[in-house]
Amino acid sequence: MDFFGAQEQARRQTRWLVVFFLLSVIGVITAVYLAVMMIFTGSGQRQAETLWDPNLFLTISAVTTLFIAGGSLYKISALAAGGGEVVAESLGGRRVLRSTEDVLERRLLNVIDEMAIASGVPVPKVYILDNESGINAFAAGFSPQQAVVAVTRGCLEQLSRDELQGVIAHEFSHILNGDMRLNLRLIGVLHGILLLALLGRIVLDNSRVSSRSKNGGGIVFFGLALLVIGYIGVFFGNLIKAAASRQREFLADASAVQFTRNPGGIAGALKKIGGFETSAVHHPRAQEASHMFFGEGISTMFNWFATHPPIEERIRRIDRSFVFEKQQQSSATSHAGIVSGFAASGTTTLRPEQVTASVGTIAADHVAYARQIIESLPPSIRNDIGQPIHSRSIIYALLVVDEAQPLQVLQRALINESAEMIGKSAAHVPELKSAGRAAWLPILEMVIPALDENDGPAVTTLLANTKRLIEADGRVTLFEYLVDSLLRASISGKPGDKGTIHRYSSRNMQEDCQTILSLLAHLGHRELTIAQTAFTASMHHIKRASELPLIARSSLSLPRFEQALTRLATLDFRTRARIIEACTTAIAHDNQITILEAELLRIIGAKLDCPIPPLLATA
Repeated sequence: MDFFGAQEQARRQTRWLVVFFLLSVIGVITAVYLAVMMIFTGSGQRQAETLWDPNLFLTISAVTTLFIAGGSLYKISALAAGGGEVVAESLGGRRVLRSTEDVLERRLLNVIDEMAIASGVPVPKVYILDNESGINAFAAGFSPQQAVVAVTRGCLEQLSRDELQGVIAHEFSHILNGDMRLNLRLIGVLHGILLLALLGRIVLDNSRVSSRSKNGGGIVFFGLALLVIGYIGVFFGNLIKAAASRQREFLADASAVQFTRNPGGIAGALKKIGGFETSAVHHPRAQEASHMFFGEGISTMFNWFATHPPIEERIRRIDRSFVFEKQQQSSATSHAGIVSGFAASGTTTLRPEQVTASVGTIAADHVAYARQIIESLPPSIRNDIGQPIHSRSIIYALLVVDEAQPLQVLQRALINESAEMIGKSAAHVPELKSAGRAAWLPILEMVIPALDENDGPAVTTLLANTKRLIEADGRVTLFEYLVDSLLRASISGKPGDKGTIHRYSSRNMQEDCQTILSLLAHLGHRELTIAQTAFTASMHHIKRASELPLIARSSLSLPRFEQALTRLATLDFRTRARIIEACTTAIAHDNQITILEAELLRIIGAKLDCPIPPLLATA
């Protein structure tokens, strides 16, 4: 699976979506014009031979275009404000709290945590469609950092853990391959056309008042025409959605097999859908999101109207993929060799292209590693991860775990926290040390969703306290930066569509890369001459930038690093791939990679919307 190729394909499909949408709008305008002319002709106001009226056509074109564009822009703005959460809640979804005691819900959270840690993406928010007994699921959001995963109640109750993991792995493929952004844009763009059917119903409902008037029959006909035209728009919308989603469903199925190394998981879920026909979503708004579901969410008269491939074909492709699965096993074995090499010697000959090839993918070893991390957590930490209030104590403990006197630091900084919270934080410090340094970042990623469940004042208190803890010793370590960066991105991040690729001058891009790579070179190489060599080697990945010098350590700062990374995240994905290769070269030049370097590389990948799995987790 080529993550960067998938992103480019998603962008090309977006362009085709615009073309098809414009053709649909032209067809709708023509149909509305013909309906108006038929009303005029039937009422005797116009002769049949004078059906062409340029002025009337322009007027109808302007009004119809404004109506469709207004409906689409309204929906796009609503989605931009709320992202995937808007979609989940509009379908009757209920957010699953981390503190849930429901066994099935805890199993779902556990599976999602495993997949998130294994793939290198933040743990997404989770929703359940309680009123849906069919087996279905979807992922929604504008980026991996803003993803939402939703499943039906039937999905929880009718699937085994392996089958549920196969479904979740399928949805993570959509998260990793850029499908979510395309799917949300489809909902927004097509909403304007679908509004015509709604307007037609309104006109028909109000036509009773005007039925006795001279033009009452014409009003009824016009309302009926709008209703028909609206459903013609639904027809073309389904064709557009089918064209955009069918092949990507096959890719997501194959990816789920690759991720879990268990074809029986996703195949079992598909067979239950096919055998019992239990994938239907009955919510009135299921139509607009039909292309996002795991299985066919709405019934269709003909297969070529369907937004998903036939279940039988999806199952057949998985059953025939045993050779493909063996090929993936060979690839995953090479990844496992890298990880075990770190554990044994602390050195690696990791090549930059290996890291970019791993972006957006998951090997079964990554899932097993994530499961091991989760199962090895101390009970008190595991319990507080699921408690919105107590989860703050874990954040505080992470920020003082390297301090000589953590309790004293907590007491000085947490002036607005209770003694119970301070004591709980101090108690977590030795537990974090026993869990091992490699577990700290996964613990942070699992804690963040629970923090989001806090009310406004609690979040404000948390951010103020973390700031005081970070500044307590007058310096900011890289790990403190990682904690603060992930925390603020999650709590204050906006769901808006960040899919636009911006252009800024090549020179500015090169200078931003110079900043990033200089920091990485200094981080991994204390001797200036070795840092210079690592920096020079890494800059060769950046076009026409090899003449830029290594920035002195004293001139670098984390805010400067953050600003450069934010700007680089607006480049096209192929350029981002070269940046990740350059970063890998900078930290792996001496064949020694620390856990902190590996974590920073993952954070860089996350900032660039290029999730890197934990290949380096046991360094």
